[in-house]
Amino acid sequence: MKTAAILCLLTAMILVATTSAHAQAPVQSITIERGPCLGACPVYRFSVSVDGTGLFEGRKFTTALGKHGFVVTPEAWAAFQSALASYRPVGTQEIVLGHPQCKQMARDHPSVSVTWEGGGRVDHLSFNFGCRDPENETMGRALADAPDLLPVADLIERIRLEDGEFHGRN
Repeated sequence: MKTAAILCLLTAMILVATTSAHAQAPVQSITIERGPCLGACPVYRFSVSVDGTGLFEGRKFTTALGKHGFVVTPEAWAAFQSALASYRPVGTQEIVLGHPQCKQMARDHPSVSVTWEGGGRVDHLSFNFGCRDPENETMGRALADAPDLLPVADLIERIRLEDGEFHGRN
């Protein structure tokens, strides 16, 4: 019994230490890559750094195709990083078909990949918007809305719809 209590205490301490290290890992850059769907969903990639510089690459069905530089204010960087911070895994997490958080899958939705770099780490989250499990709703909304916090929103699409869906280009 005493050994079990000590093991539980040590496990809790390691978990707290890991969580604290995770929460305090500084972010130098964030990259978002949006994948295709079975329709005309925007396909793009952009990176933004703590110094305020960014690079957007429109690949398909975006308002702006090709590479475009952009600049963000320190306030915009802080808001963007903060909006994504709670979804930063330690290492890699892929919430796609077959993951415990992806029991309800709509196969025609786009995916998004987010990569955080900094603090000597690279952390990566992949999420398919077709994973419609209720516990994904808040995360899905945050991932879909994050580009709206930066000047890339107009490079992606002028008209935004609900649930991460996008209107075709005009």
